[in-house]
Amino acid sequence: MRKVLGVALFLGLNLSALAANGDLDNSFGSSGVARTGIANAAFPYSGFVTIPPVIQPDGKILTCSSQSTGSTSGTDFFVSRFTANGVLDSSFSFDGKVTIDFDGGGGGDLCTGIALQADGKIVVVGYTFITAAANGRDFAIARLNADGTLDTSFGGGTGKTTVGFDLGNSNDDAANSVAIQPDGKIVVAGSATTAANGTDFAVVRLNTDGSRDSSFNLTGKVSVGFNLAIGGTNNFDAATSVAIDASGNVVLGGYADKGSGSSADDDFAVVRLLPNGTLDANFDADGRATIAFDLGGATGSNEERAFAMTLQRDGKIVLGGRTDSSSSSTANFDMAIARLQPDGSPDSNFGTGGKTLVSFDVMANGQDVVLGLTEQSNGKILLVGAAQTSASALDAAVVRLNGDGSPDTEFGTLGKVRLNFAFASPNVQLLYGVALQGTQIIANGVGVVAGTGSFDNFVVRLKNDLIFASGFE
Repeated sequence: MRKVLGVALFLGLNLSALAANGDLDNSFGSSGVARTGIANAAFPYSGFVTIPPVIQPDGKILTCSSQSTGSTSGTDFFVSRFTANGVLDSSFSFDGKVTIDFDGGGGGDLCTGIALQADGKIVVVGYTFITAAANGRDFAIARLNADGTLDTSFGGGTGKTTVGFDLGNSNDDAANSVAIQPDGKIVVAGSATTAANGTDFAVVRLNTDGSRDSSFNLTGKVSVGFNLAIGGTNNFDAATSVAIDASGNVVLGGYADKGSGSSADDDFAVVRLLPNGTLDANFDADGRATIAFDLGGATGSNEERAFAMTLQRDGKIVLGGRTDSSSSSTANFDMAIARLQPDGSPDSNFGTGGKTLVSFDVMANGQDVVLGLTEQSNGKILLVGAAQTSASALDAAVVRLNGDGSPDTEFGTLGKVRLNFAFASPNVQLLYGVALQGTQIIANGVGVVAGTGSFDNFVVRLKNDLIFASGFE
């Protein structure tokens, strides 16, 4: 460290002005924040969701969310692209923004995932309401050309396609995440309502033209239930993230319901499928694994849900979400993170028994949640989400962990950063995705707009200096 100080003094640098890891990068957007400029962004129907931004090879930033466009067309997919420095990209649909309508103004369309193909085309997924009622949804998938126009080589010339699992009850199916295989096939994961009035993990694989891939479980579709709930009904299991591992297996992260159907009692859950869509028996014996925190005791809720997942370069699986750490009937949600070995067993080198918690606890019994995560090149883990600050306010939250799950004290304050952009009062903002632009941190989210009570989408860039990491001399 003395050598670093000496070099800085020799160069005449003002050390007090040097940005710290986790600070907003003022060279990006406006003081580190770039906004789309809309005032009617919509939260996903299912509540918390992870929607990671995509960083193109040229550094441009793609995001997806949803936009309420009025009573005529309801809610539509909303896709935006920013330049590498946080300006809306005029080469993308002239103003950097695109909306996609599936239902023609029925119950609404909501976007929950975005991915970039090797050829530069953009895949966005979510769900469309097949009726105007609260239930009845199908997976919805669209593909855009690099300029933001719909790709007519996809979906039979429309650029769009929908997939229903139709397993019974309300046939309410919702996509939450997308991944592109090396061969260009598109894997979309979420949940499908079952005849027993619960939901299962659900995944569909599409060929590059948008048709279903018959080499994946013959139909292109797979549903997997954990069936842990008492009585065998009301098993609400859902995949919130999907990734393709180095062997071509499909890895699904989410949560599994082990409660009575009336009480909240979920565990983190992971499914691994072989490339043909069958459960991988080499993963926790039956292709399914659950991770329980169970901090609520006899009177707490024991509700824990994983919203985000990443596969590390060594094949380990990291999940992030929330858990109720209160043993009373009053919930107190903390950020919850777990890591599994490639075989589905807990990683004993991470946290305690493969699990760790991060709490902001700005207010008593507040809600802190992970909605996005990724691994840095040095093995450290970035988490983004929200920290509740009052009954009506949320701050965006960023955390960095060391590879063993401990807080990285070189980031923010003891590994944690809270961001409040003062878009409105009370302030509500959260981050639901994170990615790396080189070494810098790009995170995206939504925040309340002053005077409207509705939301705008935004992207931030945070300083992330990997040169002056621990041990540098």
